[in-house]
Amino acid sequence: MDHILEVLAKISPGTELREAIDNIIKARTGALIVIGGEPGIDEDCEGGVTLDVPFRHALVYELAKMDGAIVLNREITRIRRANVELLPKIPAISTETGMRHRVAERIARTRDAIVIAVSQRRSVVSIYWGETRYVLRDLSFILTKATGALTSLSRYDRLYRSAARRLSESEVRGESAWPDVVEVLRRAIIAIQIRNEIHRHIVEMGRDGRLVDLQLEEYPDLQREWEWIFADYRAHEGIAPLDPVDIDGAAQWGSDQWARAFGYRRSPVMVQARGFRLLHTVPRLPEAVIVEVIKRFGNLQRIAQASLQDLDELPDVGIQRAKAIYQLFVEPFN
Repeated sequence: MDHILEVLAKISPGTELREAIDNIIKARTGALIVIGGEPGIDEDCEGGVTLDVPFRHALVYELAKMDGAIVLNREITRIRRANVELLPKIPAISTETGMRHRVAERIARTRDAIVIAVSQRRSVVSIYWGETRYVLRDLSFILTKATGALTSLSRYDRLYRSAARRLSESEVRGESAWPDVVEVLRRAIIAIQIRNEIHRHIVEMGRDGRLVDLQLEEYPDLQREWEWIFADYRAHEGIAPLDPVDIDGAAQWGSDQWARAFGYRRSPVMVQARGFRLLHTVPRLPEAVIVEVIKRFGNLQRIAQASLQDLDELPDVGIQRAKAIYQLFVEPFN
């Protein structure tokens, strides 16, 4: 999971901490809340009161009426300290302008802590964790973004399925053109990134994101298929698949850039699939059997040319699995 999602899950609607934050916003008192960071965070705390009491959202709201910071334990089950002045002992650079936000950023960068700064005048909630800064957005805005992203996902899922079907037909004939593979990759990476964006929206919406979550389940996650495409076309086994979530601008990559990502010096003209993606569509076909079949025949075209007996003779395949492979990948093309 994206590390910021772990933070958003702790303060999503439906959690006690989020209820405390919402009440603080309504009261326009502002707040500085530190989650975790123990034991080092205690070195940065001056004054205030030591509480060490069970966490209650109503108590956090009342404590926020004082000027100092509130320190919670990592699990957000106890309120450790309140009304403390935070004086970071470890030097750290901050790009923020307001005093509350400068302290929050410096504490987050020097302690293993999540720091939440609630602006008193603007009612903006800023979350700091390590080098990450995230501004909590209004639920109506997030819902609008999620709805738009679902529409885009629907479109790109259809485009991917269409391109993947065309690629499957050419794979079995041994006529896969590299531009066709690139087209499938481009559409897959956009769909995966949109899905990841929607998942972030769902986490941030908490209990209010259930309907969006149900709609997202209608579209299969293409992450595994992405990995199978890499296994099918990489130049050698040492090439690890790229993480589609972390690649910026890959949808605009040229053919040569994709070729280098797969371990080629330049774009090939024609390529042959090993068969990982299509063999994984065979029901109840174990990964070990798929590897064994590809190891024996080398690529999908040779698998398509194999006889039922050739498949049955492979270790751990058996006649039933051999028939499944033969029927789905051989008979339709004979």
